[in-house]
Amino acid sequence: MMRFVAAVLLPLLAAGAAGAEEIPQTLLDADYTQCHAACSQAKEESQCAVYCACITDSVQSEFTLEEYTPMALALAADQQADAASLSKLGGIAETCKNNSFQ
Repeated sequence: MMRFVAAVLLPLLAAGAAGAEEIPQTLLDADYTQCHAACSQAKEESQCAVYCACITDSVQSEFTLEEYTPMALALAADQQADAASLSKLGGIAETCKNNSFQ
């Protein structure tokens, strides 16, 4: 996953991608796939599909590419990401969990 994230994000950064640009769909799809694989180890696949779609849709609407990029790179490298971004992501995950696993 780290190579994929870096391979997609680094050219965007070099090209000057920042600000309010949208997160590329390829990254959101990779996030969904990773989420679903982890979730389905403990939960029903249908619930995981709803949960992971909620996460990726919320990330797409609540994060800019500029916010998402350093967080995704840090998480892919098993490093500490920005506390504010992690807090935002944690809030998204909690909301999605409450709406998906009832």
